[in-house]
Amino acid sequence: MSIRTKLAKAGVITAFGAAALTLGSGSAFAGGNGQQINFHDRLGTVYSVDIAGSNQNGQYVSGCFSTPNIDNGIGGWWWKGYVAVGGYSDANCGRSGGHLIFTHPADGPVPEYQSTSDWFTISD
Repeated sequence: MSIRTKLAKAGVITAFGAAALTLGSGSAFAGGNGQQINFHDRLGTVYSVDIAGSNQNGQYVSGCFSTPNIDNGIGGWWWKGYVAVGGYSDANCGRSGGHLIFTHPADGPVPEYQSTSDWFTISD
């Protein structure tokens, strides 16, 4: 194998590596215009949360999310500003007979940017 062939292969490998790093880091850039929510269930009785507020585009959105663990990362949804959170005793935000355990807007606004993480913790 000639030196020219070896250099060409090394260049291709370097280009693929750089492309993978650039494409793989897309979620870090998204954290500059909103955060994903981590719901921390201190009570141990909340099996779903309803979150409503502004997304990364400033549009009002809401969703019901199952929260079977103490810490529940709700990924793929980006929030910013004040959000309303309701916690329920069932996995379907009260639609299957569960009752409202809490409503909580008091964790402050979800920041558009955090230097340490793309996750903002809200707890009951």
